[in-house]
Amino acid sequence: MGQSASAKTYAKIASNETLTIPVSSRNVNFTGTKALYTKVGTLRGARVVATRSTLRSLASSKDSRDNVRTYRVAVTNRGSVYYKVVTFDGQYRGWIYGGKSTGNFSGGVTKYATFNNQGLSALTTAQQNATYKITTPGTANNGKSVTYKAPSWTQYKVGRAITDSSPYANTNFKIDQVGTRTRENDQWVHIYDPNNSNSPAAGWILMSGLTQNQVIVNPDAKNLTINLIKPDGTTFKTIKWTTATAVAGQTVGTSQSNNAQWILNSNDQADIQTQINTQLSGSSYQIADNKLSASQIDNIARGTFGGQVNI
Repeated sequence: MGQSASAKTYAKIASNETLTIPVSSRNVNFTGTKALYTKVGTLRGARVVATRSTLRSLASSKDSRDNVRTYRVAVTNRGSVYYKVVTFDGQYRGWIYGGKSTGNFSGGVTKYATFNNQGLSALTTAQQNATYKITTPGTANNGKSVTYKAPSWTQYKVGRAITDSSPYANTNFKIDQVGTRTRENDQWVHIYDPNNSNSPAAGWILMSGLTQNQVIVNPDAKNLTINLIKPDGTTFKTIKWTTATAVAGQTVGTSQSNNAQWILNSNDQADIQTQINTQLSGSSYQIADNKLSASQIDNIARGTFGGQVNI
């Protein structure tokens, strides 16, 4: 008498729960070693949603819409762990084998950082200190026109901060965070309005969507303005004097530790004296003996580049 064929034994679900780990820890990537199923793969009637080959392609995708979020975990009576996952664009959804422990992602999925926060050090000092305008304000959902609560497609179902940036076309924003999306490797920055801490426009935007405001440089920042004052108190001539090593805000001369009198470098003193005499040449005014007095030297030496003194 022949033996009868034994029926295939299917697994049963021991538990099926919503994931309780922090939302920021639920992002994963496919490993491409396991397929995606309509239900736990060892259950009766489970059908393939996406093959291993398809998941390998998604794993190496350069589009953040292919990021993956886990949201349920099931354990079979055989101790196998399965996660229910969905791609951020919603195109693929199903169950995938996740190893033998609910304490970590394994099997067909692996933990994945969708965004790499770089800190402000990724920008130059000038960029950190600068203000910016949105280059093409409007409603376009392209990463460049509106701001986002998180860099686009880096967190599941986290969208735009504003849907129209037109009202903020003239707002001068500053940057307080910088980073890159893992798949695209494009640079995103978090901007805010320094004049309105409650601005709804504060959020993430592509760095390429901003225009840095020009810094207006004071043309006299490295000049000492010397006003030549007539006896009646009115200005007769004005001299703009500087040196190759001038630093805005720095004093022109130096103080002496044992003397209240400030002094000038001998070359600087001679140059200033020459320029003053040149300006006064042919007029009815001059400095005594065509030389700066000690008090005049002290006055000029105490001056700062970008400032002015009266002689």
